[in-house]
Amino acid sequence: MYLALGDSWAWGQGADDPATEGYVPQLADALREDLDCLPARSPDAADGCKHLQLLNLARPATDELPGVDAQAVITEQLPVAVPLLEMRNQDKSRRNDVEVVTLHVGGNDVFQPIADACLAGFSEACVVTIVTEMAIFEGELGVVVSRLRAAAGDDTPIVLGTYDNPVPYCFLGQIPGANELGAVVADGTPDGALDGINDVVRRVAAGYGAEVAEVFGTFTAVDFVGGLDCRHPTASGHDIVTEAFLDALGF
Repeated sequence: MYLALGDSWAWGQGADDPATEGYVPQLADALREDLDCLPARSPDAADGCKHLQLLNLARPATDELPGVDAQAVITEQLPVAVPLLEMRNQDKSRRNDVEVVTLHVGGNDVFQPIADACLAGFSEACVVTIVTEMAIFEGELGVVVSRLRAAAGDDTPIVLGTYDNPVPYCFLGQIPGANELGAVVADGTPDGALDGINDVVRRVAAGYGAEVAEVFGTFTAVDFVGGLDCRHPTASGHDIVTEAFLDALGF
């Protein structure tokens, strides 16, 4: 099984058909072809995981629920993911294991409070907000990844997704300084003085033996929905994310 958790990026929002063009179903298809599912009785097992199941717990925002942040992963998705991982990966059979876990979360944790504090300009209050929001996110992301690692075991690949900067390609890009702010939120300041989402993701991943799918700086205008949507990849953006996850897994 391939287990995916996270936000609307992981759900596939922005693609015309999230169920097939989102990066998670694309990654599942690639894993069925390339992942070594050994041990198994068949001599063809190393040629792929033809029957690899997919469980995608990610969701988009709805009329009833806001977009998924790390706390939502803790309350909504871990109660499903952790028992599943414990049941499959801690029993005596290797044939039912969850082979890969992916997680994409962070944009909904920090984007709005930082935008509210910083779009008017880089002030002291803006900097304090960035530092505070990233610290809160790091603590909650650490809870998520630590629980996934404990349940999955030391040998199960866990891959965390990163974000590129959508601001230049949406309406916010017309605000002076917004493009630079978007880059800071995603990937921090070039001098390392302020962390972005991706910095937090990299640090937490390193602490729990997880890999990181790097996408910052790889998107162009056609890869983001743009317009009034300042968050989601198009189908071509999901293609880029798929390749980043495959790279992180060594394919």
